[in-house]
Amino acid sequence: MQLIDAPAMDLKVLLASNIHEIKNLMLQLMLRLDAMESSQVGLADARLLCQRVNDRMVQMLLLFELQTEKLELTLKAHSPGDFIAEFVRNAAILADGRVVIEMREEDVPGYWFFDRDLVEMAMLNAVHNALRYARHRIVIGAMVADGALRLTVEDDGGGFPQRILEQPMTTWAKVSQGATGLGLFFAAMIAQAHVNHGRSGALSLHNKEQGEGAVFILQLP
Repeated sequence: MQLIDAPAMDLKVLLASNIHEIKNLMLQLMLRLDAMESSQVGLADARLLCQRVNDRMVQMLLLFELQTEKLELTLKAHSPGDFIAEFVRNAAILADGRVVIEMREEDVPGYWFFDRDLVEMAMLNAVHNALRYARHRIVIGAMVADGALRLTVEDDGGGFPQRILEQPMTTWAKVSQGATGLGLFFAAMIAQAHVNHGRSGALSLHNKEQGEGAVFILQLP
């Protein structure tokens, strides 16, 4: 097991941001549920809102653990193919036909060592963001390149805001109006906490050409 070394952070600011986001999500959820009294059209949106609320609550717990420096990585062997297949199935349920969910595997090994719970949290946030912004298609993938496992989430939405792409990991949580920046902040920390033979994991973000969507890459050595 490896301890995550939490970077200097203003816990009050991050918690306030997360609590504010949860309040907004709960309001949106109530509005969706009110609209569903006579129609099932908003069911997928309501499900996604519930998932996003859950994301925020998990992040708040992680914040407390990081502040007390008690968070530990539990590295075990997992199948990357099975791991992303589960995300594809869950994303398809949440999408409810609004967008197409595809799976992409390239030379994926039978197993890879990582902390499943933490990596799952990082990927869930990426998938849920993609579901919010995708127009027609989301691709969830896994591949090995340069001795590292790369877990990817691609969408065909408007792409990451430029301010997100230009900021270092330590300021992501402050440059966004809540969820996106904080989720990326955690994803980067989780990736960097995975170390193998002196190599650390990393989070890479970029936009496709001509504003055709965002690409999230979680790299694990």
